[in-house]
Amino acid sequence: MSLSDAKLRSLKATGKRYEIPDRDALTLRVSKSGVMTWTVTLRIRGASEQEGQRVRRLAGTKQRISLGEYPTISLALARDRVTVMRRLARAGKDPRGSVPRPADGRTIRQLIEKFAADLSNREVRSAKNIEKLLRLHLLPVWGERDIGLIGRGELIELLDDVRVRRKIKHKTPSGRTTEVWRGGPGAAAELRRWTRSLFQYAVELELLVTNPFDSVRNRERQRSRTRVLSMEELRAVWQCAQGLEYPFGPYFQLLILTGTRRSEWANARKDWLDPLVTRLEIPAQAYKSDRPQVVPLSAVARRIVTKLPTHKAGPYVFSTTNGERPISGFSKAKARVDAFLAENGLVAEPWVAHDLRRTMATHMERLGIAPHVIEACLGHSLRGIAAVYRRYQYLPEKQAAFEAWTREVVGELPIAAPMGGVGDRGIVLYS
Repeated sequence: MSLSDAKLRSLKATGKRYEIPDRDALTLRVSKSGVMTWTVTLRIRGASEQEGQRVRRLAGTKQRISLGEYPTISLALARDRVTVMRRLARAGKDPRGSVPRPADGRTIRQLIEKFAADLSNREVRSAKNIEKLLRLHLLPVWGERDIGLIGRGELIELLDDVRVRRKIKHKTPSGRTTEVWRGGPGAAAELRRWTRSLFQYAVELELLVTNPFDSVRNRERQRSRTRVLSMEELRAVWQCAQGLEYPFGPYFQLLILTGTRRSEWANARKDWLDPLVTRLEIPAQAYKSDRPQVVPLSAVARRIVTKLPTHKAGPYVFSTTNGERPISGFSKAKARVDAFLAENGLVAEPWVAHDLRRTMATHMERLGIAPHVIEACLGHSLRGIAAVYRRYQYLPEKQAAFEAWTREVVGELPIAAPMGGVGDRGIVLYS
């Protein structure tokens, strides 16, 4: 039975060396410690030392040749190399060191590097995430392969594998090993989209004549999320955030009060705040709709922001590197919130950070706030003729809406001060 990328990722060390055959004499050797090495067994025509015997006329002595370690050498690349090596061996040529390498600039690794640089030069907002996605899923499988030798079926097989959500071990920049979730229908949809764009970029560079993935359609039919937290659930999340240390305690509180997207406060810079800290001004290049968005801050939100640490080494408001880099590790922080909520039976149904945005919009409407003002608070663009003629930004209306929303969230909460001082209305102030 032939190997597959899914099977390869499931292999583990057993304390004993073992081998798994693939096809065409390709074999994966797994060491006691789990190091996986590709080997191929070949006869080179005319290489036998047994003069006059039939074996010399047909083929030489069997030789085991190492092709490199997995995942540096992917399954597909190992198979490609075996095909070339078998052809050379049948011609009486030593295949070791004779496998032709892709021309400069034609490997997947090199193409991703060029594509990422192009996205960055064009100031594509999600350039880093796109590069991370391609490196995460394409490099282990196709990294050193020639882009002209990758077919449509291989992408479909890869997407089928990525579509299955699984927990894997991940090494953090600090060297710690944690378990994270990888894959899922959403990841497969994004991978399809950006792999097609990657190969279309190769066409534009005249490295390929046509895009082999043009006909690969999206099989993911994702339903829009509808989760809305009740006010009891939302207040439980708020109180839980009060118990979290900087940066994620105040970060979650500001997400609740302003309904912004997760990345907008995470990437917020000090110059996005006006001198009196009355609003967050997100520039167009950092906003989803490519238009600037102004988020008026309620009195409580201003108190939280003014009590944040002042970083001197970089511009970011939320940072664990003195402002040099924005925060990360959202999943781990969210897991701490979920663990607290589960232990206390406060939130039964799963939720994600983006649900806080939908929750704010839903409850604002319940409070009687006009729909067009809610849309302005969310930063949604007007449609049709209104987008052309209605240029008013509704800043006073948005300010009033955020104040009303803040009162709804925190007005009935008891005073709780697990850390820091306590300000007006029982709100924890971080220092």
